[in-house]
Amino acid sequence: MNTKDLAYFDRLIKLKNFSQVANEFGVTQPTITMAIQRLEAEFQAKLVLRDRVHHELVVTASGRQLAVHAESVLQELALAHQEITHLTQDQTVLGLPPIIENYYFPQVAASLQKRGMLADIRTLTGGSVWLRNALRDGQADLALLGSTAPLAYKSLIAEEFDRQPFNIFVSAAHPLAKRKRIYFSELKQEKFVLFNHSFVHNTAFNLLTRRNHFRPDVVFRATDTHAIMNLVAENVGVTFLTGIVDQHRPDVARLELLDDEQPAFLSSIVYRSSHVLTPAQQQVLTILRTTLTRS
Repeated sequence: MNTKDLAYFDRLIKLKNFSQVANEFGVTQPTITMAIQRLEAEFQAKLVLRDRVHHELVVTASGRQLAVHAESVLQELALAHQEITHLTQDQTVLGLPPIIENYYFPQVAASLQKRGMLADIRTLTGGSVWLRNALRDGQADLALLGSTAPLAYKSLIAEEFDRQPFNIFVSAAHPLAKRKRIYFSELKQEKFVLFNHSFVHNTAFNLLTRRNHFRPDVVFRATDTHAIMNLVAENVGVTFLTGIVDQHRPDVARLELLDDEQPAFLSSIVYRSSHVLTPAQQQVLTILRTTLTRS
């Protein structure tokens, strides 16, 4: 079977238009038609029907079933291409959320530098939620991810190495700055500056807002810790961040939460269960384990 036929079929199921699929792949429409015919001969079943009266493409039950498997096969092929590219380049792509990158990675980088391995590391930065998908898609080989619960995915192996509480940060000019501790329910009337939805912070934040029965007034979302802190310092709003945030500035105050059963920020080393690590990547994994579990 030609995997290109599966790719044509996959797009045809999504677009339901032969001409659009042909244009997308830069081939002729008969090429797409013949690909579908080959697949129908392979599986001895009609996959699509053309309703020429209504100018519609109807996907049969057999077609819908094949579509599920075709998508899975194509994803696995794309993942294989990504992994083999990294293997042949002898490079390790490490996924790092901004806060984890600032707090934990310097220790790891120092260990890698001592072994002459830092130059072979390429980092991929984003929120933990986004990076989790990037890791599964093969864009990264290893990642340090944040979560609010132990990560349990069939396709991923996660090794937790730290957990920290979440805190509230307010401007030094804010009335709450005089406090050291606060209940989350006291923030009902506040405006919030938060990370965007690709960050795991939102999971913990939403849990607390639901538990305290209020809809937060989120005035701005960002992807950068420093940008959030600068807005907090200007009293644009208060924020909710993990306690590992490196905050040594006189214009921002940190408040501990007094709530019972608070969510925690878990940090884990994560990699795909199907990924065959190169000797260099295995060394990186070993350095991550030895450096972070003792820090």
